[in-house]
Amino acid sequence: MMGLQNKNVMTTNVAKPRRVAVIGASGTYGKGILARAEELGVEVVVVTRSPHKFQDVKSTTMVIETQLYEEDKLREAFTGCDGVISALGDDRKKRPKTHNLPHIWKAMKAAGVTKYVGVGSGAMMMPGEKQGSFQRAVYPLLNVLKLLGVELLEQNEWERDSLLMGKNGAEDITWVLTRPVRPTKTPFVGASVHQDKHGQMNCSIYDHGDFCLYCVASSAWDSLAPHVSSGKISGKR
Repeated sequence: MMGLQNKNVMTTNVAKPRRVAVIGASGTYGKGILARAEELGVEVVVVTRSPHKFQDVKSTTMVIETQLYEEDKLREAFTGCDGVISALGDDRKKRPKTHNLPHIWKAMKAAGVTKYVGVGSGAMMMPGEKQGSFQRAVYPLLNVLKLLGVELLEQNEWERDSLLMGKNGAEDITWVLTRPVRPTKTPFVGASVHQDKHGQMNCSIYDHGDFCLYCVASSAWDSLAPHVSSGKISGKR
């Protein structure tokens, strides 16, 4: 098994949780998280408004139907879990994060669960972080769109700021925000994770899912928003 390579880069395939709750498991990244958890034998509680989307789950997966504002049902679903992984999208019209995450975080704490792993955007910046080549390429376009009233990062930045500042229900939450760049459905190869810079642009959703599971079971990346990509990174081994 491979573990930490150095402070900034690691591969997954290490510690895994016993039981996790997954929100957004029918989306692009959520499918990778669920598939990888089932492959590893991790017990999963899928929290969803659409249980018909999960007809073929394994016996280790439980599907709970609820709205994401129903805190009592969420608390029951989260009880006994090691953590909650949210793959909620960043739709700026439906605003899934601002509408739902305060309820999710409050229900987590009521259930005695404090480990949260969320999925952000590769373009999202963290405090004190310098722009890499990817951000330098996309931020001029993002700034133009922002002037036109289109804020593509608003939902992700709201989630980030809530966790960083401990507000909107995120008080006392232990968290990791992943920042994958370009999702693919290529097979799992062992994700590479970077604290300060992007690696390869592509990220298998299964590699990303593996890393999310690792983050629930480990404190190695607490309060960080690492970039995730697939495969080995030359010069970093």
